[in-house]
Amino acid sequence: MNKRTGFLFIILLSLIPAFLIGGSKKQLIGDSISTICNDSLTTSTSIITIPEKVGMKSIILKRIDSIAIDGIKNTVYPGCQILVMKDGKTVYDKCFGTYTYEGKEKVTPGTMYDIASLTKTTATLLAIMKLYDEGLLKLTDKASQFLPFLQNTDKENITIQELLFHESGLPGSLNFHRLVLNVKNPALDNTKDLQHFIPLNSKTSEYNKNYVSRFPTKDFTIQVADSFYLHKDIHEAEMKMIANTKLASKTYLYSCINFVLLKEIAENISGIPMDVFLNNEFYSPMNLKNICFFPLRTHKKEDITPTLYHDFLRNGIIQGYVHDPAAAFLGGISGNAGLFATSEDVAAIYQMLLNNGEWNGKHYLSPETCKLFTTKTSASGRRGLGFDKPVPSKPNNNPCSNLAPQQVYGHSGYTGTCTWVDPVNKIVYVFLSNRTFPNDGVNKLSRMGIRTKIQDIIYKSIK
Repeated sequence: MNKRTGFLFIILLSLIPAFLIGGSKKQLIGDSISTICNDSLTTSTSIITIPEKVGMKSIILKRIDSIAIDGIKNTVYPGCQILVMKDGKTVYDKCFGTYTYEGKEKVTPGTMYDIASLTKTTATLLAIMKLYDEGLLKLTDKASQFLPFLQNTDKENITIQELLFHESGLPGSLNFHRLVLNVKNPALDNTKDLQHFIPLNSKTSEYNKNYVSRFPTKDFTIQVADSFYLHKDIHEAEMKMIANTKLASKTYLYSCINFVLLKEIAENISGIPMDVFLNNEFYSPMNLKNICFFPLRTHKKEDITPTLYHDFLRNGIIQGYVHDPAAAFLGGISGNAGLFATSEDVAAIYQMLLNNGEWNGKHYLSPETCKLFTTKTSASGRRGLGFDKPVPSKPNNNPCSNLAPQQVYGHSGYTGTCTWVDPVNKIVYVFLSNRTFPNDGVNKLSRMGIRTKIQDIIYKSIK
């Protein structure tokens, strides 16, 4: 077979799925199986580069399809989005399944997912990097310099670098919802208060009517869910809760509280809410239309996948509100979670970082800042500056593929998400799902290693 014939064969091979379905943008992968799932594949409308043009093999990359479908059949997740870029070009961009196992709404490229802790590097870290880039903070700066409530506490000397490395000594998380609970279920004062009161489905506790309301008012401004608002003073109480929490030793411990504080620092320096800052500096000028906090303010509910069928704190299906309870009680815009996005918009953020801060001809961060934050690693070797790092020496604890080089950086999210950037092979890999629906009790996604198996295929496809 000569080179011209081989090239034509590759093109025809890549067109087979479209030919079999008559050119439709949506391809049915399996018939409806009532006891398992109703899964489908939706191809992206974006420009897809033939993998062979960037040194990858189409026939191997296509194996991702069966891994994704297998996850649906095994009720790991009802649907997902998977995107792979190589050398700045999209070589794989597909959506699988539906929003829920029983539902018929198919996942499309415009479907938004709660990306959970992927928020840390797709939002909060971007804000910190931008402020660092502008000389408004240093890694050696103390957090208490920007957050007075940490002064005169055992947290006074925590540095920004320690927060980013998860070496601050702070706990993994805090139960902020306990601040608004009456544990012993006292009788309500009068029936008038009932209209503003949200009880828990429990005989042992209920929400404090002084802090929780069904309706927004000038005092109840922090929205947690539908008909669920917190008093504006609760934020100060939450920060005080962090300040009063006993500090542990400054060894590695992954902590959402670290990034809660980083968000507070970013807002203190910029003088505006972090979501506004990110939209002004990154999302809007990059023309990313499906990435934001509190998506129900800008997008239809039908564009967002649900993450939980029943949340005991909010009494209902969680769809369009952040899954993470700490982030929810911080008002949905938090440093540890709360961002919603599509795989295409997430990929754009990380391709910008891979491009040393450049996207479509415009620089959003300096090459020096990008290099520092994506290469500097903690002494333990477990974390970068905000980013997760590979641990090839410990396969059972390695958050990514053992085939990935040591230089990769990324993050994952509790709802079933991840992004990994490989600066050696110029690869961006994004996986988004709502594996927590309907129940987040068992993490089959991690048990089956689906995200890592897909990443293995990506590396095996490289010629």
